Amino acid sequence: MSTLVFSHPSNDQLDNASSEDVRAVHFVGSLPATLTGDHRATMQWFLDHTPNTALTGLPCDPDPRWIIDWLDGLTAVDALEPVRTGHSADYDDMPTYRLKHGHWLEPDDLSLGRAAHTDAVMAARAQLHDDRDFPPHQVSIPNPYDLSLFTFGSPGAAITHLPVFRQAVLDDVHTIHHQHGHQVVFQLETPAVLATLDRTPRPLWPAAVRALAKQVARVFADGPREATWRIHLCHGDLGNQPLFPLSDLVPAVQFLNALHKQLQRLRIPMPPAHIPMCTGTDAPPTDPRFYRALRHLRRDIDVIAGLVDETHPKESRTALGLVETELDRPVLAVAAACGHGRRTIPASTANAALACELAHHTTDTPAR
Repeated sequence: MSTLVFSHPSNDQLDNASSEDVRAVHFVGSLPATLTGDHRATMQWFLDHTPNTALTGLPCDPDPRWIIDWLDGLTAVDALEPVRTGHSADYDDMPTYRLKHGHWLEPDDLSLGRAAHTDAVMAARAQLHDDRDFPPHQVSIPNPYDLSLFTFGSPGAAITHLPVFRQAVLDDVHTIHHQHGHQVVFQLETPAVLATLDRTPRPLWPAAVRALAKQVARVFADGPREATWRIHLCHGDLGNQPLFPLSDLVPAVQFLNALHKQLQRLRIPMPPAHIPMCTGTDAPPTDPRFYRALRHLRRDIDVIAGLVDETHPKESRTALGLVETELDRPVLAVAAACGHGRRTIPASTANAALACELAHHTTDTPAR
């Protein structure tokens, strides 16, 4: 049973439910920018578009380009100087920086402002209207390695400066957890994990997977031990294009198994994992071989299946059946491959509707 808190039904009901009843809907976090101006309205949108369906969390991310705004804002950091400028229209147009000679970075230089944002969101939750109990607020937390890689543009520099980025992220996490406890759940978001493996020759994967798993495990270990986490693997969606093509689920499975092993050594629970199974530009594959790697995923890893594609509903239904067949168990939740921030409002509405349908979709998979 997952450690996630659902809006409904109760844990006892989940234990006794059939396979079509145990799936929740998971929203990665972002919505189209026009829906994000008011915290209460943003959260109400998620509630209004998931009737009679359990939610894994209630996100309220700011404008979908908030990370881009953070990256652009680094021009004001005295310790950094631009190497390349860009408007972040796509992955080839992103600014990068280097450390000025004789300077060093402090965690406050890199703050994401997530603690202040969360305080404002939690105040707005009191204004929400819904018959069900609200799930915890879902706080998006970028992986420190991703932030360092975005900033410096190279893995070597990213690793060199990783400690200060990790501290900046964890300062927010500790503050949020101290203020709000189990009213929040943290979602660690990392396109860099799968992107790194995509660029690494497969004979070198074992070492790369171990290093990536240790890096992510360190974030969980240094965060509050009582905090609830999930992890969002991603292929990126800047400019409506993925960072790299999706060929199979082997990289995700190998990384998650390695992360599970690291966390088991540290006696830290393995968080549920969102696995992207399409890219937002292509339909979820319907070839069973694409999902075969899921047979090797640790059985105690809860899967959030990122396969809800409103432009390909038939393929999404087929993919869900194939996923649960290979896992030999229901998924914890269904989701889009990425956030809705670069969708239109009608597309976001259609995706939420399909997600609710798939959450209740009957399969032949054994009950959880």
